[in-house]
Amino acid sequence: MKSEQQRWLLLMNIVFNLVMGFILPVNTVFMTKNLQESMVVAGAVLMLYSFVMMLGNFIGGYLFDRYSHRKTLLLGYCIAAVGFLTLSVFHTWPIYALILTFVGLGMGVAYTAVNSYTALVATQNRQHSQKIFNVMYLAANVGIAIGSMLVSLIFQRSIFLTFFLPALCFVGCIIIVLFKGAILDGTRNIEQQESLRQESHIQEQQAGSISYIRLRTNLFLLCISVLVVWLGYSQWDSNLSLYMLDNHLTMRDYSLLFSINAASLIIVQPLMNRFVSRLLKQIKYQITLGLLIMSSSFFFLPGAHDYLQYVISIIILTVGESITFPSIPAILNKFATEENRGRYQSFYVIFGSLGRAIGPYLGGLIATQYSFDLLFYVIIVAIAVVAVGTLLVKEE
Repeated sequence: MKSEQQRWLLLMNIVFNLVMGFILPVNTVFMTKNLQESMVVAGAVLMLYSFVMMLGNFIGGYLFDRYSHRKTLLLGYCIAAVGFLTLSVFHTWPIYALILTFVGLGMGVAYTAVNSYTALVATQNRQHSQKIFNVMYLAANVGIAIGSMLVSLIFQRSIFLTFFLPALCFVGCIIIVLFKGAILDGTRNIEQQESLRQESHIQEQQAGSISYIRLRTNLFLLCISVLVVWLGYSQWDSNLSLYMLDNHLTMRDYSLLFSINAASLIIVQPLMNRFVSRLLKQIKYQITLGLLIMSSSFFFLPGAHDYLQYVISIIILTVGESITFPSIPAILNKFATEENRGRYQSFYVIFGSLGRAIGPYLGGLIATQYSFDLLFYVIIVAIAVVAVGTLLVKEE
């Protein structure tokens, strides 16, 4: 990603995910430890936050297609920035829960707008389109890793700064959009604009060559894949901590796994995507491979007592996600036209958010009623099934 347009988008993606990584670990701890609310109440608030964020995802996709790219992004940033500024001053119960929900709406709009901008930039640079999705995914994970590291230092020192700094980050993004909006949109001279229109017309013809029923089937298969894989992946962010503690490991051991995940992703993703894109030309085969690798990572967890088993599992999971997660928005963009690009990207975000919202609850239910081992086997089978299902996607 060398152009100025791509650099600004890359920076905004890193900042947005830095805020995500910064604020997500805070919510449960703040509500239970500082506001003295129960885990049940905290869980209910976070579920409401997730569902409102999904609503924001949908609104963001609709506005991006029908209204304005820049104004949609500005709307999301402004809502989230105002929400965080309010939280920095008023963070008592129940104001905290109400404002957090308001923040979720803005984050949802902004998240889809950033993803849709990525799809737009990829369309304007067709020769490097999949590489753009890969780099943006890597940047997102770098942002989350930085945010997760910073929050442990800042939260202990200042509640005000914990919520003020995310607001400051989004104000910075608002300034970028206001002053660099034309660059983000990829404004070109007349010859370049005409060339882009011709390319868009060709893409629309290719998308039109797929029947309406087949296109809807493709979208259904991909959305189900996103939902199922996040139902499984979200166990690492929730129930795995309890599983590891039950097996006589520590929270430090659990936290270290995410450092391993972030570090290995930076190394693995550029290598894997260069290799896989050459080996498998169609994106659907890349998604299938990535899903099968992610599924296999859970084989090491049933009855795991040795820490090395968790390390091997997270590394294999990292390899699989480095292939899968950038490829799904890339193939959705391949099916999209100028009229529905934002809406298609919102599907990816919405179903991923849905999986993250209900995954911890479903996983906890299976683990409590039956066992963690059964939970892992269910995840293995479910992800493997949707991996095979992606082979039914008609890409050409």
